[in-house]
Amino acid sequence: MEHIDMVEKLRQKANVSYEEAKQALEKNEWDLLDALVYLEGQGKIKGEAQDTYTTRTEPRPEPQKEKDFRSVFSRIMRFLADLIDKGNKSMLHVSRRGKELFSLPLTVVALLMILGFWFLFWVMIAGFFFGLRYSISGPLGGKTVNKAMDKAAQAAESIKTGVSREDKPQENDK
Repeated sequence: MEHIDMVEKLRQKANVSYEEAKQALEKNEWDLLDALVYLEGQGKIKGEAQDTYTTRTEPRPEPQKEKDFRSVFSRIMRFLADLIDKGNKSMLHVSRRGKELFSLPLTVVALLMILGFWFLFWVMIAGFFFGLRYSISGPLGGKTVNKAMDKAAQAAESIKTGVSREDKPQENDK
């Protein structure tokens, strides 16, 4: 192989200028592999340009994204905004004897729970004993929650009927 061809080949492989390729070959007695190693040691081998295309089968490693505070904060805020939006579209329905008394967005219910959990908890429990039924509809509503509410209402009803039977005098006791 002629010197000019060797310089061209090294220039293409190492992605360096003609002068750098020629100088590396001369310093390494026109040995192509040694010249390539020499250029790599010098840090003169330039990587492929970002806009180049190749037929290689192995995937190019993607640049790592830096996770800074702003991106993490914006992801958290997007999650909270989506959750609030779903909470506004989901409703807690309160009904008695099949007739709906009122309904509230779950966002309002969550705020009430934050402000007075134990008060709201005992009001809902008492509501079961007064025949109130609770159900949730919308994106956050689910069959599991509604089934649990129905079971709680049935349990309250069975407790109520059990207590009312004990209050009635037995006919044998007369």
